[in-house]
Amino acid sequence: MRRVWALLIAVALLVLVFACYWARRNSPVAQVQKELARLKELGEPVTFADLVPPVPPQQDGTPFYQQAVAQLEIAQKRVPQPVWDSVYEFISRQPQKPFKLSDVQKVLREVEPALKTLSQALNYPHMRMVDWSAAEENPVVAAAILFPHFSRFREFARLLCAEGLWRKRQGDMDSAVESIMTALKLARRMGDEPTLIGFLVQGAIFAITINGLQRILEDADVSPQAYRALMAELKAWDIDRDFVRALQGERVLSIVACRWAQKASLRELQELMNENTSTNQINLALWLSGKRTFIARNELVMLRYHEALISLARKGTPYDWASLERLEKQWQEEVDRPAPSLRLGAAKLTWDDKELAKVLFFTWSRVMHKAADFHALQRLGQVAVALRLYRHEHGRYPETLEELVPKYLLSLPVDPFDGKPLRYKRLAKGFKVWSVGWDMKDDGGVWGTPKHEKGDIVWEAVK
Repeated sequence: MRRVWALLIAVALLVLVFACYWARRNSPVAQVQKELARLKELGEPVTFADLVPPVPPQQDGTPFYQQAVAQLEIAQKRVPQPVWDSVYEFISRQPQKPFKLSDVQKVLREVEPALKTLSQALNYPHMRMVDWSAAEENPVVAAAILFPHFSRFREFARLLCAEGLWRKRQGDMDSAVESIMTALKLARRMGDEPTLIGFLVQGAIFAITINGLQRILEDADVSPQAYRALMAELKAWDIDRDFVRALQGERVLSIVACRWAQKASLRELQELMNENTSTNQINLALWLSGKRTFIARNELVMLRYHEALISLARKGTPYDWASLERLEKQWQEEVDRPAPSLRLGAAKLTWDDKELAKVLFFTWSRVMHKAADFHALQRLGQVAVALRLYRHEHGRYPETLEELVPKYLLSLPVDPFDGKPLRYKRLAKGFKVWSVGWDMKDDGGVWGTPKHEKGDIVWEAVK
């Protein structure tokens, strides 16, 4: 009988040991380690060092960018804000306030040294404006303070558009296009430090520049050589590449943030998750599940959704909007859903085992629409330039865009929103070419309100 009991106890112990081993092997923490190892084997970046490796000094234009920013700040201090604001009105299609051309000229004179230094910086293939070591130490805090140059680079884009429009007023059209190409190079260079916010600012700079280019070319012409140089620069920005890298950067940020969270105290994590709430909220899932398990469970969710998003982005445009919609619905049902809660005096008790993912993740459908937006602007620009080159040789615009292929365009760019050919209309003294935009509805080449969300995305020329 004793032998039977001993055997039963031994079997029970073996089962218990095996269960513990199996549970540990398949725990969220172990699954995260497996997933990170898999990503490394695939060559995917999992650290900031992987994402943004150091560059040789002879290839790094950062000192020139920093000098250009410093020169811009000096110029801004010398010029009263109302005078500086004249630049914004000057480059706007519909100025909101009256402005003086003498004020625009004054601003352009003051920023001339900064623009020259910026052009020098753009001759280098790389830049490292972000303190990535600070991001490694505390990515949650660093994410809010690492990018002060973004607003400065947007300002450079506006100034370059103003310089281009000013040169147009002086009759120097080829130089006007040179100013625009400098701004396009700046937008492209920003992809060297891939982050999601960086990609959106990159696209914003591109949009500002394309708007300036439309203003310059809508009723004027440049030489075929200038058009060819412009076409090459318009093609140079690999939007899909930078979009994928930005999403990879967002994944790295979530990985590093989870690593930081493992070192933080439970109270620090609770405060982080309470930042967007006005109540004293206590998430019992954090306190009762165990910090490592809670963080790993959230990291797994983010890794899974990042992989799905990156896969969609890699397929290129037109994006699979139906799959994106399903993915977002799944996220809302699995993660971004109301958590059960109980009010206990001044405190609110909740159980939300995905709350950290909510804090660290982003709304992606809007980002993908923005990426398609940038594609539309790029393709409209290429078609507009090809149309001008066609007219130089034939004395008229073509009846259809198919006539541009293959001499002026290797292939006809499709609308990044619906995958159909871009729409085109030959006018009495110009042309109109457009994308259907976010709402997927062809409005006949008419902008909607708000722009880029309703109505079409349009390039129109009256000459």
